[in-house]
Amino acid sequence: MPARLSLVLFAAALLCCPAASTAQSAAPAASDAACAALLNTIWSTATAACVAGPVGYVCNGGSAPAVEPAGPVAAALAATGALVELSVVDALQTPALNLEAQAGGVAWLRLPAPERVTALLVGGVAVQDVTPPDFPAWKSTLVVTAPEPPVCPGAPRSAFVVQTPPGVSAGIVINGASLLLSGTVMVQTSEAATQFIALAGQSRVVALGQEQPLITGQQVAVPHAPGAYNTPTGAPSAPQPLDAALIQGFPVALLDQPVALPQPGYVTTAGQVNLRAAPSTAADLLLQVPAGAVLSVLGRNPAGDWLHVRLDSGETGWMFAELLQQFTGSIQAVYEATPQPPQRYGVLGQTARVIAPAGLNLRAAPDVSFAVLLTLPLGTEVTLLARSPYSPWVKVRAGEAVGWAALITLETQALIDALPVDFDVPPPPPPTRIPGSFGNAFPDPSRPGQ
Repeated sequence: MPARLSLVLFAAALLCCPAASTAQSAAPAASDAACAALLNTIWSTATAACVAGPVGYVCNGGSAPAVEPAGPVAAALAATGALVELSVVDALQTPALNLEAQAGGVAWLRLPAPERVTALLVGGVAVQDVTPPDFPAWKSTLVVTAPEPPVCPGAPRSAFVVQTPPGVSAGIVINGASLLLSGTVMVQTSEAATQFIALAGQSRVVALGQEQPLITGQQVAVPHAPGAYNTPTGAPSAPQPLDAALIQGFPVALLDQPVALPQPGYVTTAGQVNLRAAPSTAADLLLQVPAGAVLSVLGRNPAGDWLHVRLDSGETGWMFAELLQQFTGSIQAVYEATPQPPQRYGVLGQTARVIAPAGLNLRAAPDVSFAVLLTLPLGTEVTLLARSPYSPWVKVRAGEAVGWAALITLETQALIDALPVDFDVPPPPPPTRIPGSFGNAFPDPSRPGQ
């Protein structure tokens, strides 16, 4: 079956009457706790199967997808954790989340250089490579996402998310619109339009020769005729604050570079503004942000006089709201204490393995000057507990022992920046004095005893 025809059938299945959706609608509503537990299982399984997968491959992290070409390629991608070279896959459809069957689609497409783009499919998503000849595979992609609302509290809508590494930009085409991608953008489709939703960074969308900027917290729609997803019929819409319902519950920890979900809209600095560790002028000053900076909003404190923001560089902190120009929608994330960044699901977000050939010296505090508690041999599995406030060290548990280990001695897929900081540690030792400095005199070999 030609790949172009196969995607039409995939899209028809998603939009009309997928078996998974029928089963979902017939099943009783799941409780919040049961839904959360099942979703965590699905995300944890996908994490263990495909996080940190190789570039240039499709990795299946969930239920068996439909694949073109059929036969050996489709069979090779059926198992969770299966890897197939991206260049041999013409089209792919992941099944929608089905809590009754305890299943759902999750897959990664990692494009090779020069694009350096990773695509994550969650739920019912159909994609097809429509790249013209003589261009790299998957440079141009046709995307269709299932329209069903979340199947239970906390579950996400089906989505296709593309991401570049920090500081990297790439140009790709999605549904006939050029996406100049720098950061993380979610794509969702309806019968009449493709929505581009910025989760991180600043990108641009171009269609029919017209360009619109896409800042974190915004969304842009590109219209198309009903069902003709790959043929824009108009220019991109003016950017609007994102619809929070479209991104709610999305498992950001499955991304190669997890990001906290933004609130609708963004803010800018009119002058130099202090970025602080907590919503208080007494909190530690992290840095001073110059005028003209564009920042995404992650949340606010209960009084609403401080905003939790993120710079394009990834740094996060709090700014006094009155000092910012606000282009936001309704900010629903409200908290007093700064939340931890997203961490990997399952054991990969909590464990590490000793890779130092001579073993790891577990110490009483995060520096080589502190006492050795014991030595852990090569290959020992440890549980990650916290990170140091002043050095590249982590607090770990090995059996009954708890101590500090240098990151260089460990292998882990956990996100170190997402571990809590343990401030209850001795301060770092003072630097060793160099002879002749701080009032010390060098000895004079010509005058013994001096």
